[in-house]
Amino acid sequence: MLKSPEELVKIIQKPNLVLVDCRSYKEYSEGHIPGAVNIDLFYYHWLDTTQDGIKSFEKQMRNLFSFMGVTKQKTVVFYDDVAGMSASRGVWLLMYFSHPHASMLNGGFQKVAEPWAAC
Repeated sequence: MLKSPEELVKIIQKPNLVLVDCRSYKEYSEGHIPGAVNIDLFYYHWLDTTQDGIKSFEKQMRNLFSFMGVTKQKTVVFYDDVAGMSASRGVWLLMYFSHPHASMLNGGFQKVAEPWAAC
C-alpha cells in the first residue's frame, strides 16, 4: 500500500501511472511532483447513507476518478504532505471500488519536496 520515494522515481515516467496530489490547490500551486493532478478528496463526501445516497456517492466518485484518468489497468499513487488522511482516503476509495493498484507515497510530499518544489 505504500510506495517509497525511490519506487516512485522508477515509475514516474510510465504512461500507466496516475499521480494524485491530495493537498490544497494553494499548496499544489506552490510546488508538486511533475505530472500530478490535484484533488482534495475531502471536498467529496455524502451525508445521505440511504441506498440511493450511497449509489449517488459511488457515481460521483467513479466520475471523478474517470476524469482523473484512473482505470483498473493504471497504477494510482496518492500523496499529501506526510502520507496522512487525504492520501489514505484516496487509497481507501479505490480499494472500495476494488482497484488493484492503489497506494500512497510513504512520507508524502515533505519527503520528496526538495527536487520537485519548483514544479
